[in-house]
Amino acid sequence: MKNSAHGSPAPGSLESVDNALSLLLALRQEGRLRLSDAANSLGVARSTAHRLLTTLRNRGFAVQGADKAYRPGPALYRLGMSQRTDYELIETARPYMLRLNEELGETVHLVVRSGTQARFLHSVEGVHALRVSTRAGASLPAHLASGGKVLLAGLSAQELADVYPSGPPEGHADLAALHRFLAGVRRAGYAVNREDTERGITAIGAAVHEPGGRAVAALTVSAPTLRLPRSQVEPAAEVLTAVTRSMSEAL
Repeated sequence: MKNSAHGSPAPGSLESVDNALSLLLALRQEGRLRLSDAANSLGVARSTAHRLLTTLRNRGFAVQGADKAYRPGPALYRLGMSQRTDYELIETARPYMLRLNEELGETVHLVVRSGTQARFLHSVEGVHALRVSTRAGASLPAHLASGGKVLLAGLSAQELADVYPSGPPEGHADLAALHRFLAGVRRAGYAVNREDTERGITAIGAAVHEPGGRAVAALTVSAPTLRLPRSQVEPAAEVLTAVTRSMSEAL
């Protein structure tokens, strides 16, 4: 930006173009930009900064959250110029989580993978008196959690070896056996955690993919096993995978 390391516009450049590029760089580097900060940094009126940010938003280079701040948009991610924050994933996922919650009536989680752990970012609790409670902030072994399984399934054999440099997790003879198990998850398009992490609880997970195919997160549905018997897994998985496809298309 004008008073930052980006410097002043080069002689002969278009100031509006330079300002827009400065805002793109700020979005990429800072991850969050308020209108007042954009105007002050550019040395322009708030109305001018608003027009620039609106143009970037309309072109998909920025999105505006509930807090009115601007963040990197899908066009930046498609170009590989930025990485999504947990906040951005939650903001994007929330309407799809509410849709799943409404259609299935069960608790829905947003999950990412951190190394060998499946990390729960956000939950929407089910509508039943007997339901799975929020898991936001918790972590479970990725090879056991449904969301962790589908995220591991998106890795190559070498990437899987990098995640488990000391050998396979408990329950798998070797990394090749784990990779074969995950191949089945890939073919199915979803993973099931039938009381692998908690007695009486069954969960189904499906991956959300960025443009280019990389799995960036997972949506999971958790319910008491008595309400999600084996006969109900496939119908619930069909609803889940349809919603995750919609979310993937929105990224």
